Amino acid sequence: MPRGCRIFLATLLFLAATLGRGEAVAAADVLFVSSERSGAYEETIAAISTALAPGVAAANIAVVETQHVSPDALAGSRIIVTVGAEAAQAVAEQAPRQPVLHTLLPRESFENLPAPSGAGRRSAVFLDQPVQRQIALLVEALPEWRQLALLAGPRSQHLAAKLAAAAREQQMVVTIENIATDREIYPALERLLAERAILLALPDRVVFNSYTIQNILLTSYRHRSPLIGFSPAYVRAGALLGLFSTPAQISEQAAEAIRTVLAGGALPPPQPPRQFEVGINQNVARSLGITLEPAEEIAARMIRRDARP
Repeated sequence: MPRGCRIFLATLLFLAATLGRGEAVAAADVLFVSSERSGAYEETIAAISTALAPGVAAANIAVVETQHVSPDALAGSRIIVTVGAEAAQAVAEQAPRQPVLHTLLPRESFENLPAPSGAGRRSAVFLDQPVQRQIALLVEALPEWRQLALLAGPRSQHLAAKLAAAAREQQMVVTIENIATDREIYPALERLLAERAILLALPDRVVFNSYTIQNILLTSYRHRSPLIGFSPAYVRAGALLGLFSTPAQISEQAAEAIRTVLAGGALPPPQPPRQFEVGINQNVARSLGITLEPAEEIAARMIRRDARP
């Protein structure tokens, strides 16, 4: 078995043994606080732990779940790494003195956290992609589509406004519907998609969640309007395109920040993911009569666009 796989499996076994033990593991150099014990959360923790090896041994890594967060549970670590928005909120409310690195949360969630008492005590590697990159995906993948529809909830209205401004710079026509509850989704979509448009999903739990996504997909499909998602799960569920960073890509970036702190340096500024992938649902593309280039070619052009001065 390759060495990297052995490290990854050993990390998974260690995390399975320690997750949720709270105070019993709090003296480790790196303390992860996880929103859930499942899926992308465990994968992210394991990937960061693997990226830190061999400089940081498994014995110097500990994990607790959100419900176990307390001053005692956080004490003794040199850096706290939260995984998910719930974990970020729970740790922020404790106002720890150690540096805190937030991962697997949108920028909007980070900006709504309670502010720490000291400067430079927290940073983040955001889950969501930069606004300019999201619009670049639309321009590069769907250049003939000029109508953009945005359905914003209470926490994503500012993001929708920034996306709209970036899209208009690319001569796109943008329509925004702001809603307060999920009961407003269907009538808002009917207004938004009265004319065919790209529907860009926003990371707002009121609007886009596991309970609403199927109805949103069906409505957009009925209007022959493609949905653009922000995770591989959205692409599998029926989004035409997805723009996302994998746990492995985010983990490399997070591990750099952790190593800097453990070496005596300061946290870097909050930052979006540097690496990303484009996902395509070819079945949806065929059903909508849309021809797309390979995902790798679209991503390569986006990278070149990012590199322009």
